[in-house]
Amino acid sequence: MVRRTKLPANLAAAAPANGAVQQKTVEAQSNMIGRPTVNVSERADTRVIQSVQTDPYFAVKVSTKEAEEPQQVILFDGSQGYQLGYNQFIGPDVEITGLTSHYQFLLNDMVHNSSYLDMLKMRITEHANENSNCCATNALEQYARPIEIYDASKGSKPRLLKTIFPDMGVHEGQYQLNINTFANDIIITNRTAFVYMQEPGITVTWGFYQVAELGRKQ
Repeated sequence: MVRRTKLPANLAAAAPANGAVQQKTVEAQSNMIGRPTVNVSERADTRVIQSVQTDPYFAVKVSTKEAEEPQQVILFDGSQGYQLGYNQFIGPDVEITGLTSHYQFLLNDMVHNSSYLDMLKMRITEHANENSNCCATNALEQYARPIEIYDASKGSKPRLLKTIFPDMGVHEGQYQLNINTFANDIIITNRTAFVYMQEPGITVTWGFYQVAELGRKQ
């Protein structure tokens, strides 16, 4: 919801001439929750309260370079409902790094702003085969690993909402088998856990295509 407050009398513009378009303002009601409490100090011709544009994309990198066995990866789950509910935690051989912003900031921001996603992209780097145009066995096997989306609530244990199969996506071409893009509608909230098994010795870079943010920014 975008709130606009009526300008003080000393900042209000003169009445428009006949035929001119009059700018509309909405006066904040005295009982409005979260109503503006700061007086306007400078008149703006168009907008009174600024709004941060929603980013269409964010990315996270997950590395199991030092692991010797497949590792369970739990992305997001800011409230830790999945981890506490099933006593499942991220192992020391899993390293998660935010690329577009700090990963901890992503978790904190999900408390107020959920993300509606419609497409995912995964890029796989095989560390034993970094100079090759394609992938070794571990990297290609990663596509067969399903992704499970869990959601938690106060009254019950976390439950599975849906399963995503990356192997059903479309790779980027004959010489880019390590890049896979697949459409899937997901809403990531503070309660959502993005769970999958990751092969050892690889890094998966996740690109999340964001359609909208659901929540309040002001």
